[in-house]
Amino acid sequence: MKKNIIYLCSFLLLSFVLMSFNNNVKEVYFGKTSEDQFKNLKVLPQNISKDSLMSLMRGYNQALGVKCNHCHSGDKAADDKHSKEVARHMIQFTNELNAKEFAPIGEQYKNAIECATCHRGSTKPMEDTRLFMESKNDKKKQ
Repeated sequence: MKKNIIYLCSFLLLSFVLMSFNNNVKEVYFGKTSEDQFKNLKVLPQNISKDSLMSLMRGYNQALGVKCNHCHSGDKAADDKHSKEVARHMIQFTNELNAKEFAPIGEQYKNAIECATCHRGSTKPMEDTRLFMESKNDKKKQ
């Protein structure tokens, strides 16, 4: 009986000690301040859900053919990469283009333009287009 009490007390003490550690690895890494609220969102909605944010980020990854570290450092909320600022401008550009030029045509066109429309898996779509056009012109000359 005395042995059981010692085991129980040891278990409770160990549990209390382990629970007292602040496990904020996700908070530091993703910049989360509270449930579904993130730090340093300048273009995306402040109240975006984690699922929606992660879905958007995966879409950006696919559209540009990159991984998270293309725009983010270890601290996801930091503004220490130029590509993150470029991404913000491109998100604003795409949103404005859709709102001004496509949404008035009809509801089904309100999100007609997205990152992949131009990028198609490349971080430098203008360079890819230039090379493509040059190769077409070279073929015409032959």
